[in-house]
Amino acid sequence: MRGLVFRVLVGMAASAGAQTPSRPQIMVSGTGVVQTLPDRVEVGFTIVGEGKTSDQAAAKVRDLAKDIGSGVSGYLGGKLQWHASQFSIRPVRPTKCQKDESDMVVPTPPVGSCAIQGYAATMPVSIETSEIDKAGTMVSLIGRLGGQDINVGAFGLRDPAAARRKAMQAALVNARDQARLIAEGSGAKLGALLRVQDADYVGDDRATAWDRNSASMAPPAMVVTPPPIAVTLTPEPVETSVRLMVAYAIDQ
Repeated sequence: MRGLVFRVLVGMAASAGAQTPSRPQIMVSGTGVVQTLPDRVEVGFTIVGEGKTSDQAAAKVRDLAKDIGSGVSGYLGGKLQWHASQFSIRPVRPTKCQKDESDMVVPTPPVGSCAIQGYAATMPVSIETSEIDKAGTMVSLIGRLGGQDINVGAFGLRDPAAARRKAMQAALVNARDQARLIAEGSGAKLGALLRVQDADYVGDDRATAWDRNSASMAPPAMVVTPPPIAVTLTPEPVETSVRLMVAYAIDQ
């Protein structure tokens, strides 16, 4: 029995001796922030057409979309991409016939006081362009041409990857400065870079696709007279931030 215990103890000692102690290291979180002036903008609006029949409502939306697209294309010199991926038509009845007290839609007869009075067609649209200095005036032009619920959705970057590269370089410098201060404060010497981990990257490929297809998606141009009301916007810079988890070795 004593021999068996001795062999177990020897095996445990050999196993412990085989383990290599981990190399001393410093782990820090580096942050890099870059501000870049935007070079693309998105403007959203809604086109609404009404008519006695669904065909009339649909035709109204079609004609308005053509006029708005041509007018905006002429103003921007064709530098835009037009997005319209939804279209709906609904019947219009007197308000008192559409919902009950619980806000539920009530079945209505095809004739009488709740008969269908007409149809409303709706098409949400968004326009993306690099002509950011014309965004405010474009809103006033779309309003003149018949668009509704017009708004400047967002300013952004055509190439967000370039801004991210700069922010990442700044984060690496920030991490190394922190690690050096920690090493000097502890009387050690900062060694080689061991590991870098991106803490919170979220990719965005939409801008690349927009840039590639923008010219081919432009509607035919039409000169609008008189000139639209000029409105100037001053967008804030786009902030790009990167956070890295970085490990450095400590040289003895």
